[in-house]
Amino acid sequence: MTEIDQLIAEDPELWLGELPAYQQSGIRSMLKSGMSYDVAAAAWLSGAVADNTAPFSGGVRGKVFYDAFLDQMHDFLCTGISYEEERAALMAGFKPKQAGLTATIAAAIAPHLGAASTLIAPAVALALCAIGKMGLGAWCQVQTARRNPTTGDTAQSDDSNDGATQ
Repeated sequence: MTEIDQLIAEDPELWLGELPAYQQSGIRSMLKSGMSYDVAAAAWLSGAVADNTAPFSGGVRGKVFYDAFLDQMHDFLCTGISYEEERAALMAGFKPKQAGLTATIAAAIAPHLGAASTLIAPAVALALCAIGKMGLGAWCQVQTARRNPTTGDTAQSDDSNDGATQ
């Protein structure tokens, strides 16, 4: 069985290339302007990218929505909380650098956010780019600290495995 961290490629083109052309265009424009993957994901989810994302965006609750998105990504990738079946299917069905991981993760977390997976997919792709750059273990630790800045822990999370699945 493959570990989740082995599925995440360092090449951002793998994740961005899975998106429809209109989403790629907006994201590539943000990245060329100097935005980091994280800032671009937050901008995408807030609807600040382009008019064609507004019907699906987090809108005025953008920061809260982005934080909720990060919480769900953390739960999915780092802890498995609420995602045991989805993670098991992912691990059984995917190989490293295989296309479709973005859509699979987006489809799993979108209902927990009350959002369309078409909104979530670009943010997932950008998060996977950032994770590929820094490593899943480091990303999980950063997200754990973000969720509970006083102790670095969350009552819900166990990042002692540095992002690897059980």
